[in-house]
Amino acid sequence: MKNIFILFLLLSNSICFSQVINHKQLEGIDKKPHGTFEAYISRNGDVYVVGDTLQIKNPSGVNGKFIYITKVDISGTQREVDRYSANTKARIKKIAVGGTKNSGFKVSFQTTGMTGIDNYFFFIEDAIMNGEVKSKSLTSDEALDELKKAKLKLDLELITREEYNKIKERLGKYID
Repeated sequence: MKNIFILFLLLSNSICFSQVINHKQLEGIDKKPHGTFEAYISRNGDVYVVGDTLQIKNPSGVNGKFIYITKVDISGTQREVDRYSANTKARIKKIAVGGTKNSGFKVSFQTTGMTGIDNYFFFIEDAIMNGEVKSKSLTSDEALDELKKAKLKLDLELITREEYNKIKERLGKYID
């Protein structure tokens, strides 16, 4: 419900101020979408907005290198991102679309890095799919852990049965 409300706000604001890009809009198109994108709706339904923080997880490449995240330093030199960036955060500065008709179009995020000076570039769908970036959605294990904590709070009478049931309903969709 919260995601639907956020999506509604994003879409209603986009009419006046900015554009929202959805992964479905990039399928089977001939021309790259242009414009300033303030939000992106990913394959799994997560909504990313300029200003959001991404959690960088672990590199998926050999020798501890990230494949779907690159860095451009202050001199403008593109560099590989190594394992030392794992478990850090980056704030989205810009959402763009790159690629060609032949290679396909992908959404990329430009972010500030750990230092605030370097710019990181994420091919976000690939980075999520390969575990380089944590999705906003909970994993089954994360949802189960959160539900167990809520059950403990219920048993300790820190929350009501009604509050527990709401949490259980919200988390149920993530648990397989």
